[in-house]
Amino acid sequence: MTEIELNGSSAGLSGLTAVPWKNGSLNEALACYFCPQKTLQADRPKLGKVFTARNLSRIAGIEIRWTTNLADHLRLVDDDQVVFIFHCASFLQLQKSLDKSPFPDSFLQETLDTLALLFPSSDNETTNWLKSLTKIDPRLARCGSLRTRERRLENFNYWHDQLVILKQAFDESSPRNISQWWFDRRNGVQWYTFWIAILVFVVTIFFGIVQSIEGALQVYLSYKSIQSG
Repeated sequence: MTEIELNGSSAGLSGLTAVPWKNGSLNEALACYFCPQKTLQADRPKLGKVFTARNLSRIAGIEIRWTTNLADHLRLVDDDQVVFIFHCASFLQLQKSLDKSPFPDSFLQETLDTLALLFPSSDNETTNWLKSLTKIDPRLARCGSLRTRERRLENFNYWHDQLVILKQAFDESSPRNISQWWFDRRNGVQWYTFWIAILVFVVTIFFGIVQSIEGALQVYLSYKSIQSG
């Protein structure tokens, strides 16, 4: 579940990220790579309920690419248009139950917390969406949900920087099609203004067509009355 680079070569599981193992034990190599990282600062430290994987896709247009390589988890690629998500929640739970897992227990729990953040089991839309997908771990839909005080970037140590980058990409995104405009309700005033403008436009077009048809009928009836006279 983690691609390892040994002596400059890796197994080629994902072609993106590999954990280098140059010396020492494998556990030491994993601990060195998956270490707490808090170098980036976030303008908005709170991760609201709208920050879910479902909304990353349908609001921000960020494609979700499932991965079984833990080293690729939450990594953005392709000009921030694709995010890799490690979906194997069963593997993480299994590692937590082991007495001698190569991963720190705090790292495993935090990784499960990122899945609970992005795939909250309390969100029916997310649950139904996951049920419609194939070839992903079904336990992903049962990772639980984070409470309000738990959905803060300061609570994440190992995945802090990746979440900051992903949150920034989400916040800076803007709707590019009608579907994204419909689901993007991060700014309530902007959402209502846009759809009211659309409604006014549609009503104007509708009455314009009605008036055109009415005018054409009047011309036709006038012509018929002249012909019959």
